[in-house]
Amino acid sequence: MISMLIDFTLRNFLSFKDEVSFSMLAAKSVKEHERCGSNESCNVINVPNTDSKVLKVAAVYGANGSGKSNLLSAMSFFKHMVLDSFKNDSILRRVTDLSYQFSIESQEEPSSFEMMFIIGDKRYRYGFEIFNESIESEWLFVKPLESSRESYCFRREKKNITVNSKTYKGAGGISSKTRHNALFLSTCAQFNVEISMIIKEWFRKKFNILSGIDDDTIHYTANQYIHNADMHKRIIEFIKVIDLGITDIAIKESDVENIPEPVNQVVNAISKAPNVIKSEITDIKKIEILSEHKRYDHGKLKDTLLTPFGIESLGTKKIFALLGPWFDTIINGGTLLIDEFGASFHTKLSIELIKIFQSALNNNAQLIITTHDTNLLRGELLRRDQIWFAEKNEFGESDLYSLVEYKINQANSVRNDATFNKDYLLGKYGAIPYFGNISQFLNDFSSNGE
Repeated sequence: MISMLIDFTLRNFLSFKDEVSFSMLAAKSVKEHERCGSNESCNVINVPNTDSKVLKVAAVYGANGSGKSNLLSAMSFFKHMVLDSFKNDSILRRVTDLSYQFSIESQEEPSSFEMMFIIGDKRYRYGFEIFNESIESEWLFVKPLESSRESYCFRREKKNITVNSKTYKGAGGISSKTRHNALFLSTCAQFNVEISMIIKEWFRKKFNILSGIDDDTIHYTANQYIHNADMHKRIIEFIKVIDLGITDIAIKESDVENIPEPVNQVVNAISKAPNVIKSEITDIKKIEILSEHKRYDHGKLKDTLLTPFGIESLGTKKIFALLGPWFDTIINGGTLLIDEFGASFHTKLSIELIKIFQSALNNNAQLIITTHDTNLLRGELLRRDQIWFAEKNEFGESDLYSLVEYKINQANSVRNDATFNKDYLLGKYGAIPYFGNISQFLNDFSSNGE
């Protein structure tokens, strides 16, 4: 089943004061990299029953503190509201601090979010507004892909919720069960309303966000490596191809002894849960990852040696952690968001990873990254509509724009044969850091040291 992000709009969240929109919809004016043969890069996905295309990859650039990570944070917040607002009433307690802080008027306005996405043969447009730890408004619209007209499923203004029984079946009576700080969509999912369950599952399984290395990501890849033969093959083959000096990965699972008492308390608390849930929670395993290296004696191969994976370089550990969700997304579809992509990677590795994502192997998958790697800014790798910039003005407000919509001057847009990376570093597109007089700083520093 096809599933993909089309666009995301936000306002009054972290460094974004005014409304900005991020789009994965391919610009009709851009024609490069649209054909995809067995050995050709193809940067777009055709949307069934439409003349539209969406992008496989989008890269967001900008100076440190420009708002790149805040864009992904907004999407992450959106996801967690959908998944958890029904059962977790503490999520909105943080929103007051997450609105734009450097403007008095912003404190009196709601934070707004809207996302458009495709699941199966339908396009959904869903959004909500938050103010004073409450849901100010909420809306859901649906449209068959072959249709030009969307219909509302429900509309909400504070406590007043209007439901379209034709498009949003099974939601009768649920409005009275919806808390002021919980999404109606999230609440409906708890009561098995079909559309809300479909959307919630999409966010849970097909919309994933990575930021740095954590144990969960490493363990996810390790579990995929152990229990999925196809994934095992792809991961180890790729590790060999990029020449990390590792000939194999060995992963040992063992039962955890001396489980901490807080964990035991959780296990006891769910003793009445369905077996499928209990098994997932109580089957606690310790995972030990070992890397295999060739060992030599006087220049001749003698044998192999298993070493703890923890002594590998940061880049090696990051690439292993990434490969599980990376190949899972490519093969099974979905949208993967990665903050600071390429950190600890050689730039050539980052380029090859993007090429793989845009190859014929891609099964309607999407990738959104924030990065500082300007070597990815190449016309042979990324189209102009795949390149985005985040930039702050003198008031600390973040803006967001794509290269395809950027104007060099009033009459001219960026050409497709421009040297994107060189022009970006020269400041032609904005979104670069501007430093003061570093030489003066060094002189002053030296003088103070005398």
